Amino acid sequence: MQDNAETIEQGPEITGHSASQTHAKVGLIVNILSTLLAATSMGMLAVLIPVHLANLEFSDSAIGVALSFESTASLVICLLIPNILRKVGLPVGLLLSTLMRVPTVMIFPYSNGLDVIIPAVFIHAAGCYSLLVLLQIWVNSIPFKKNKGLMIALYSTSISVGFALGPIITNYLTANAAYFTALTNPVIAYTTEVFGREPFSDSGLHFVVAALISLLSILPIILCARLIPKVSFHGKAKIFQTIMANKGAMFSICMAGVSQFGVAAFITIYGLKNGLSIADSALLLTSFMLGSLILEVPIAWLSDYFDRRYFIVMCSFACMVCAVCLPIAIYVPLQAWVLVFIWGGVIAGIYSVSLAIIGDKYEEDDEVIASNAGYSLMESVGGTLGIIVIGLSMQHLGTDGMPYTIMLASVLYFSFALTRYRID
Repeated sequence: MQDNAETIEQGPEITGHSASQTHAKVGLIVNILSTLLAATSMGMLAVLIPVHLANLEFSDSAIGVALSFESTASLVICLLIPNILRKVGLPVGLLLSTLMRVPTVMIFPYSNGLDVIIPAVFIHAAGCYSLLVLLQIWVNSIPFKKNKGLMIALYSTSISVGFALGPIITNYLTANAAYFTALTNPVIAYTTEVFGREPFSDSGLHFVVAALISLLSILPIILCARLIPKVSFHGKAKIFQTIMANKGAMFSICMAGVSQFGVAAFITIYGLKNGLSIADSALLLTSFMLGSLILEVPIAWLSDYFDRRYFIVMCSFACMVCAVCLPIAIYVPLQAWVLVFIWGGVIAGIYSVSLAIIGDKYEEDDEVIASNAGYSLMESVGGTLGIIVIGLSMQHLGTDGMPYTIMLASVLYFSFALTRYRID
């Protein structure tokens, strides 16, 4: 009887725990779906906006200046996220990000001057990055019982999948423009009336679809609003304090940002300047993204069974090895594709494992918000500095300036990690 009584007493607790884990899993699915849709729209616009600026015959430097406001917006948003959550909370913040993202998409095809395009780039990027950071805070606040690294990797992978789908959808719309134009003409007619002029771009169809996909990203959140955690910020934690308290994870994501943004921006150019064809050079970027998609989840899953700190150290060493080998492997396309495939997986693994380290450490709202904002801030800092330094080094040191820069960033972090993490 005593055993039965104990069993009966434990029943509600077990049931409650099971329900909590079910809500956690459903919340993760909603989060991933919303992230995937938002990233897909961003992937489309990553192609559409530069092409639109090029068709307007702006110089390369002018296009670079305009697009640099995207990274500027990400830096600003990372600093403002705590105050946004202090004022409005997570659910309202997610809705406000939609109001910034969706309308600005339709400004681009109707604009032909940088005085309008630059603010549109900044506002749209601010909306996109605020959504991604808020979703990141959400997923990092979900109390997973086990395999937290794997769960976070699924969120991170949805971003990569979305960015990869964006150009594919853009090409598909171009190939089937006749069919989709009939569906989007009413929207274009309405926006033409609102702006009082015809669009300057022939890609109005593409912009409409990108805006629609961006809008759809908020639908799963609205339908499952009760699953959104009531995260709020009270000013008890500071972004820079959490960065300094987690130097290993934060500096690793800065190093990963140098590699991720640098490779994505320059690997195609690097291949062309080393004698590869346009097709083979483009496949370098494709291989890098495929590595991120395929290897990130296994790497993050393995980190659940080991010390994540040493996993980051190993990944940073692998990144350094890839950078060292690239100038040797680049002359044989197959070797180069395999190398950058591994490279992409290693970098993506650093993203997930670093985020899992931060998620393991903090549970209170203020600390979760500040640490996630710091995480995104360090990624943006690394990415911005990486692109600038790689561009300068390729101009003054030759094409191998790209791997040299990434190699230097990896060596600096690897050296720091060796002094920070003692191996017993």
